[in-house]
Amino acid sequence: MINSTHHHPDENMLIEFSAGTLGTAESICVSAHLHYCSSCRAKLLRLDQVGSQMMSQAEPIEVADNAFDNLMEKIDTAGKAKPVEKTPSDALPFSVDKLMQTSLISKNWKRLSSSVDVARFKTGQDEYEVALHKICAGGKTPKHGHEGLEYTVVLKGSFSDEHAVYREGDFLIRKPGDVHQPMGAQNGECICLSALSAPIKP
Repeated sequence: MINSTHHHPDENMLIEFSAGTLGTAESICVSAHLHYCSSCRAKLLRLDQVGSQMMSQAEPIEVADNAFDNLMEKIDTAGKAKPVEKTPSDALPFSVDKLMQTSLISKNWKRLSSSVDVARFKTGQDEYEVALHKICAGGKTPKHGHEGLEYTVVLKGSFSDEHAVYREGDFLIRKPGDVHQPMGAQNGECICLSALSAPIKP
């Protein structure tokens, strides 16, 4: 896949993702971006290799004799969970595809405005609202400010605001105080994954 993304998570986020210390909502967004971005996948591979090297040099600790058997039993139990019926997903990132199959709060999109629909997920955490947002072709969202952090990954189509044009795979961070007005491209709807830590302010 040719890398066409121009906006990426910073290196600190990739380090935390590699170490397994990044929060659930942020990890979902980073994972979605990695689906599209070969350069960030290459960075992550290098970080994983460094982490593996550090672990190999760490002092071993004793564990119970049956620790490995217990771990394998848990893996086997998880693997026997009821299979989820697969539905067409237009090659969405794995993390998003999984959420759509298992964690949608409602099976139907909810109307936010004349141009924007939303589908929210249950993700087992309450620091961020994780959702899909769909902007119709040529549609404008209301101009709004952010009172908290928002991570956004473009999954389909593109949109623009006062700052740039964002295409499939692009990873955006909006910080408290940021103000913008996204507008969907004229040639088709745009679908984004977002994690929002506080409500937006029109």
